[in-house]
Amino acid sequence: MTSLSAPDSDGNSPEDDATLVIIEALDEVLGELSEHHESIPMWEFCDGAITALLCTRRQIPENEYLSVILSLNADELNAATGFASEAQRTRFQMNWLAREAQIRASLDAPVEALDDPRALDPVVMDMRGMVAAQPLEDASPEEENEEPLAAFAYPWAQGFMAVVETWDQEWEPPRDKAIASDMADALDCIRALCSDDTAEPALNLFEEEGPPSVSEERMEQFGEALWAVYDLYAIAKSLGPRVDPIRNDAKVGRNDPCSCGSGKKFKKCCGA
Repeated sequence: MTSLSAPDSDGNSPEDDATLVIIEALDEVLGELSEHHESIPMWEFCDGAITALLCTRRQIPENEYLSVILSLNADELNAATGFASEAQRTRFQMNWLAREAQIRASLDAPVEALDDPRALDPVVMDMRGMVAAQPLEDASPEEENEEPLAAFAYPWAQGFMAVVETWDQEWEPPRDKAIASDMADALDCIRALCSDDTAEPALNLFEEEGPPSVSEERMEQFGEALWAVYDLYAIAKSLGPRVDPIRNDAKVGRNDPCSCGSGKKFKKCCGA
């Protein structure tokens, strides 16, 4: 899970019980779906995607985002929407919405530090640390030939950027140069986590006494990415949904909001 705070003496992540119940329920459904659909992502990817959806200027409906997040085509989304049953789908939806509400509450909270209990707390696991902490006798010889494990927070960032890239029109920068610059800087912070952690490992976020698996630089990037999410969320709320450019014959009052979505009055933006 998230690793801004160290695990306890038993190696357990300091997540609250409500979050654990939600994540475990969703992870169980994803596991069931992966038995029939190889492209089903891990939950960490989904957590990043939910976060990005909340930072998107237009509210993306389920019938749009579900196929993207779960990587199911149109045919697979018919009937039970790719799920084995309506009960399975309902279980997924209820817990998805519960997790969405948790993230929204964190983004709406006036936090000043990431160790605030109300702060954004992504579901992120140090997979490399978990494997490194395993006793040597538990390691499987086949694991040596498997693909390298993802760096800390990589799947979460991938999920976030998948939403940005899929609904790129909703993420187009506004005409206001200052806001556009803030958006670009914030996205760069999240995009930095989509690269490997090649710096010197300094800590293990799965087991405090385990072999180092995450660098200090990566942890700094992760913190910057979380603050970047707050910036993107605030920008999306202030700008609101994008509006299509007005036709030449349409009349817009000079004190009306500019249709380009900059957040400024028409007379101080496109009508200047």
